[in-house]
Amino acid sequence: MSDTPSITPDQLAKFEFNDDLLSSYRKNKQIPLDLYDRTGKLIMSKKKNPTEEDFGKLLKIELQGAYYLKTEVKSLRVPSGETSDPRNTKLFDPDKTTEFAKQTETLILELKKEAFNSDHALRVHKSIGKVLDDFTSNPDFESGLFNILEILNHAGVPVESELMTKRTIVAMGMKVRTKKIGVGEDNKPNKKDHLSVMTASFLADIGYSKLVLPDKPNLTKEEYNAIQQHPIISYLMTLAAPEITQEIRTLVLNHHRPFRGSSINNNFPDNQTVFRKLMVLRDKFVKDPSKKMIVADIDAQLRIQESNVNSVNFEEDIAILSLASEYASLTTNQPWRKAFNSATALKMIVNDSFFSYSNRNIRHLLDYVGASLTNNQNIINVGDYVITASIDSEKQVHFDICKILEVDRFQTRPKIQRLCTIKPLFKKGIKYRIADFDINEIRMDKRRAVIDLAGQTSSTQRIIYIIDPEMNAPLYDAVTKMDTL
Repeated sequence: MSDTPSITPDQLAKFEFNDDLLSSYRKNKQIPLDLYDRTGKLIMSKKKNPTEEDFGKLLKIELQGAYYLKTEVKSLRVPSGETSDPRNTKLFDPDKTTEFAKQTETLILELKKEAFNSDHALRVHKSIGKVLDDFTSNPDFESGLFNILEILNHAGVPVESELMTKRTIVAMGMKVRTKKIGVGEDNKPNKKDHLSVMTASFLADIGYSKLVLPDKPNLTKEEYNAIQQHPIISYLMTLAAPEITQEIRTLVLNHHRPFRGSSINNNFPDNQTVFRKLMVLRDKFVKDPSKKMIVADIDAQLRIQESNVNSVNFEEDIAILSLASEYASLTTNQPWRKAFNSATALKMIVNDSFFSYSNRNIRHLLDYVGASLTNNQNIINVGDYVITASIDSEKQVHFDICKILEVDRFQTRPKIQRLCTIKPLFKKGIKYRIADFDINEIRMDKRRAVIDLAGQTSSTQRIIYIIDPEMNAPLYDAVTKMDTL
């Protein structure tokens, strides 16, 4: 029999993780207490000099539910010597970030006159590698502020450069915070996946350098169809540089396909369209011996498009690229509108997510970098009203208006109170979207059921709309009055 004394549930307290604790553990180079499951079984021991893999395990354990001995409560807390909040650390150096944006501007100008080549690829790899190294070398990179908007507002670079820089840095933050940098077989940090996402994010829209883009918000069908060609144009441009890996090219080719599946969604171009275009290209190059490498890559892309079977990591990387691109666009001045502030941009992405992103995709944006993009201010707070969507056993979707009761570490998984059901008003323009909600089609929930989304990990219910008084005043006023009845 083991001499280890048994731990009973009444001796345990719930381990509530937060960014302060994580920063404290990193700076003190220790995980100072043992963690148990709800039955008292040890699942992680305290450790000095923990690795990134240990911190990744710590995050997974916390999501599953972890407990610590009540007698060790003093070990849990941030040391009293902590004088500054790591969440207020600005993660990006203005000079280095501006230099990166200027280098991006130079590349764009070159691509308008010449083809993408190996020299360009090597320069991109070098500059992106420096950005990632600078970011991860900051001890507060897990919780500090993404001051990218503040820097680029004064960088004086063109729109294209601002978009590429912003998209690359936001995509990097999402990837690093959702997938920790581990150690490879050579005992060195394995940053391959992170660099691939950053490179794909940087190169995804270089096809625009070959297009004449209209400076207006309302595009004709022909103009929109032309813009839809940019993923495959960007892909074709990278084929001239063998330094760009096949994985990166696959991401570039598919970076506007964030919602997996064949149901109604905003993926473009669809699999069959991409497949047909690739076949035309293959037929064009297959008889030219000098294009052997290009044909091999196209063959690989054809197999991917034909099978439509991709890894979870691949699907998530595509969503990261698409989300970072949307955020970058919304927070950048355009010829036809001014930039939205960071909080408004995030709300707009959530409110337009139903046909475009999964719950997991939105969680990666809001729960891991959302507050860092808005000076530590959540966009979902206690007292707010949101609309959730859930799917029943018969594949019917239900939309509920809910009030936020509690928000813990994750914005997308608060405790909510259901007030009523409501029907959305769908609209099909260039994309599918929810144009509004019908306040005449409301059914009250007399029970006012309380639901803790954090405790229902298997539930399909997710937040798909934030009812903001400035973004939808009639709906906000109607819900506010209804809540007081």
